[in-house]
Amino acid sequence: MKFHKFLFIISFLLMFLSTTIDAGIIIKQNKDGHISITNRNTGFVSKSINRGKASSGITIPIYIYSRIKHYAKKHGVKKELVLAIARAESGYNQFAKSHKGAVGIMQLMPDTALQYGVVNRYNPDDNIEAGIKHLKYLYKRYNKDLVLTLAAYNAGESAVKKYNGVPPYKETKNYIKKIYRFMNKPLIGYSNLSNSYSKLYRYRTKGGKIIITDRYPTKVNKKNITVIGKL
Repeated sequence: MKFHKFLFIISFLLMFLSTTIDAGIIIKQNKDGHISITNRNTGFVSKSINRGKASSGITIPIYIYSRIKHYAKKHGVKKELVLAIARAESGYNQFAKSHKGAVGIMQLMPDTALQYGVVNRYNPDDNIEAGIKHLKYLYKRYNKDLVLTLAAYNAGESAVKKYNGVPPYKETKNYIKKIYRFMNKPLIGYSNLSNSYSKLYRYRTKGGKIIITDRYPTKVNKKNITVIGKL
């Protein structure tokens, strides 16, 4: 079945359920990436729109799903990408808060919220739209390089600048791979992501030995590090 035809069916089901059933309506994404539309008291209709594997099933509140769809379209960002990020960031939980202070569906930090004029980071509409705006800004800044965009969204622009690429943080590398897995897309051109970098660095040790490596030498003075090529 063609995707647009499937969307028409989904829209029809949403309209039908919302006008004929008083019970709550939810959208559920299971461990195999299937999305199901259902009310809590009856059976459901399901159709696979993403075969990416995930560790466990997850429920998408229908309002959150509709707002992500709305703001993604409004700002010209792929809905599938935003859904994947929201899933990885908060599990679609508008009240989620990280130990670092990030809040809401798109896990906005205070400075990011301020940048986009968000007063209440727990407000799902404001949170989602600001997250999408920031994502679009990063995508433009990194010349449509999605991997660097995701790295900056997760670890911050300063970290990407510091390492001149994907930071060596395990969390960030796993985050990028998770987003691609949720979207069922291959990581093309970044096959060495698990080993950190796509650049080659050269530096000289205190003993005069010249080292060439694909790992950023964090314990070496930046002035003594030279990028000599890419893998």
